[in-house]
Amino acid sequence: MSYTRAVKPIPIVVALLMATASPKAQTPEKIRVVVEVRSEGQASRDDVAARLLTAVRGGLQAMSDLEIVPRDLARRIIWIVVGRTPGSYAASVMVTERYDRETLMVLGIEDDDMAGRMMALQIVNDHQIFTGRDLAALARRIVTSVDEGVLAKLRALTPKKK
Repeated sequence: MSYTRAVKPIPIVVALLMATASPKAQTPEKIRVVVEVRSEGQASRDDVAARLLTAVRGGLQAMSDLEIVPRDLARRIIWIVVGRTPGSYAASVMVTERYDRETLMVLGIEDDDMAGRMMALQIVNDHQIFTGRDLAALARRIVTSVDEGVLAKLRALTPKKK
């Protein structure tokens, strides 16, 4: 008698748990980018370029669907070359993207040697030049332009996972 009383509630409890358990929504995949900043005519960055990099990274990191990652983990690179003219700020911003193997297969490139060479290339998606007297304002304009330009197009292409 006690066995029957213990067994009957188990399926009811399991059914209740399954009914109340909400499925976990998958978060959409983040857009991965690398940010490279250099000073004009140099292989490294000076103080102005370092400050611009910090400001641009801060603006990009505030975006919930974007992740700044090391170069080997990203298809997209935001290249910034900072001018060195005293008294004003200038930045050339270029957003590039690498081919991935899946895209090349869709394009009909199945040869591994050719695919390897093409995946080493960078495709320019956007190029703009910004100038101004305020470095923080310049950084905000760069972030806004990338967000409303290339990233907005990527968001429109990326299917939302449910």
